[in-house]
Amino acid sequence: MVGEIRAVEKSHLADWAYFAHLAWKTEKKKLLAAFSEGKFPNEFLYYIEGEAVAWISLSMRSEYVEGAEQLPIAYIEGIAVAPAFQRNGIAHQLLEFAQSWAKEKGVYQLASDCDMDNAVSQAFHKSAGFEEISRTVHYMLHLDKKG
Repeated sequence: MVGEIRAVEKSHLADWAYFAHLAWKTEKKKLLAAFSEGKFPNEFLYYIEGEAVAWISLSMRSEYVEGAEQLPIAYIEGIAVAPAFQRNGIAHQLLEFAQSWAKEKGVYQLASDCDMDNAVSQAFHKSAGFEEISRTVHYMLHLDKKG
């Protein structure tokens, strides 16, 4: 399938919020508020015949990124394809777009991450040529709020 990748515009925020929620599980209202505050400057939707069917969120990270040889580094913050359009090469087209985007920014590494239990995302990254750098488990200890 061949589509068109375009930067997210205000008129397509509902489509963007759908995909961002699909990937991050964050409440759509919070996502839209963050978008309006400029916290998502590099968001792109993939269209087929005028319908948004996929999304990718990109950033340039200047802080530590596991395995990075240079900073800043291009980073895939999120990627999602509508269920009816999965397994048609769209995610790989978005990845090619991300690679071009990174090179335009003058960087030559592209990083990403996914949850340890997300086998589909892990398989995608491996099939796309990403090298697994590390695995981590995060913990939290809640302290008594009383002095």
